[in-house]
Amino acid sequence: MDKMFFQVLLIGEFKIYGGGIMIKKLIGFLLCLCFLLSASSMAFAENAYTFEKIEGAYSVLTGKVTNISQDRIKLSKISDDLWSDNIGDTKADYIILDTTNFEDTVFCDGEVIRAYFLTCFKDYKSKMDEGDYAFELLAYENNDQQISVEEMAKFLEGIRVLSGYEDGELHLERNITRAEFTAIMVKIYNNYEIMDENEETTFPFKDVPKDHWARDYIEDAYFLGMINGKSKDTFAPDETITIRDCIVILLNASTSNEEKHQSLLTMASRLGGYPDGYLKIAKENGLITSQLPDKLASRGDIAVILYNVYNHETKFQYFTGARKPVIYLYPQKETDVNVKVSFDGDFTFTYPEYNDGWDVTAKTDGTLISGTTEYPYLFWEGKVLHYSPKFDEGFLVSRKETVSFLEEKLEILGLNQKERADFITYWAPQLIKNDFNIIKFDSEEYASKVSLNIEPQPDCVVRVFMIYKAANGNESIKKQELNRVERKGFVAVEWGGAMEE
Repeated sequence: MDKMFFQVLLIGEFKIYGGGIMIKKLIGFLLCLCFLLSASSMAFAENAYTFEKIEGAYSVLTGKVTNISQDRIKLSKISDDLWSDNIGDTKADYIILDTTNFEDTVFCDGEVIRAYFLTCFKDYKSKMDEGDYAFELLAYENNDQQISVEEMAKFLEGIRVLSGYEDGELHLERNITRAEFTAIMVKIYNNYEIMDENEETTFPFKDVPKDHWARDYIEDAYFLGMINGKSKDTFAPDETITIRDCIVILLNASTSNEEKHQSLLTMASRLGGYPDGYLKIAKENGLITSQLPDKLASRGDIAVILYNVYNHETKFQYFTGARKPVIYLYPQKETDVNVKVSFDGDFTFTYPEYNDGWDVTAKTDGTLISGTTEYPYLFWEGKVLHYSPKFDEGFLVSRKETVSFLEEKLEILGLNQKERADFITYWAPQLIKNDFNIIKFDSEEYASKVSLNIEPQPDCVVRVFMIYKAANGNESIKKQELNRVERKGFVAVEWGGAMEE
């Protein structure tokens, strides 16, 4: 891309919203996400939300105020968590904000605020490195009162998600139409790539002529798989829409490829199918609370739902792929062993075949016998629902250091020489594709999502689960402390991992 825009938000708890996790191509949505709001009062700068379409990322931070001058404040970090992620590859521990838009506001030293601002990161990085470049403060929050629906709508209008009518009013009391809601979805998810083959696909809805104000929005949404018609050739653009159907469209729109769409369908199916599963997902992610799903959605209802999208830590990627978890067994004498792995999700592959568990004969050297075949270990891969790794601590590791790092840490975590070799020969080729990686051994959180039941019960169970993501080499991350594991008696070992996409 010609320009790399970088947006920085200051928000409590240093959480990256959208998980991660949101999809890189959903740049329009990232623009919206860069203004995550909470239920609190907000001060708006005049003309603060007249943005061009941008390319880039968003970040979330919280800072403590120190006054510098009449129109400058210093916002200092109050935690190491995710600070480097939020200001790119700089190593600053503060940011200077230009408060010219808030001439009548008194910022108090020591006050912790949530600040919103936007900047062209590529152009300003060198100035950031100098330490004193002032970013224009666009908005800030104090947690002193509940924000109203009107204020939520004002925010959405500011970032060009909601639009007023010819009289300039938003008319939040009016029911929203199918065309209006579709237009909003396309505005939010406006950077999907329309596939070339769509040019050969006939637009089916005869009641949406080419001169209809929302034709382009509806056409894009249809080809992107966001929407369906009322019938094969009818969309009913001017009909009202229920909150239930808005939620279904919103969740479908949040998936950028077939794999993510299938994971959404799987999750919805597990939670009750259509529409209950979708509504439960929406409630889990804080998009709806007490709204009645069969109610016709007003523009005010939609303002609340979309505001909640930006305000909450939504988790639209519903699974983490657990890659190559393998299980070794070392009894003190030859033993018949039953092994069961339980998690919310699905196996994608097992070897040997998993039939409500594995029944094997384990030898003291680790050889496992199932039927007439010997195996060095038990193997499984799967999609684990509700597991969202957090890089709140870990290690920044260069390509050159990868193998030595793994050798050292895996030995501490209890893997023997053979297990370390198996781990490294599988994972090192993946890791060295990146110049740098942030690596965390997330074994405790993983174990809370994936249970391992072995009968008879081993004396020592070693579980190692590594997560990683690509880095640029300048990140600052809290160093993870690892406890040395001592093996004794009947030992069971499991290792695996996952990559943040």
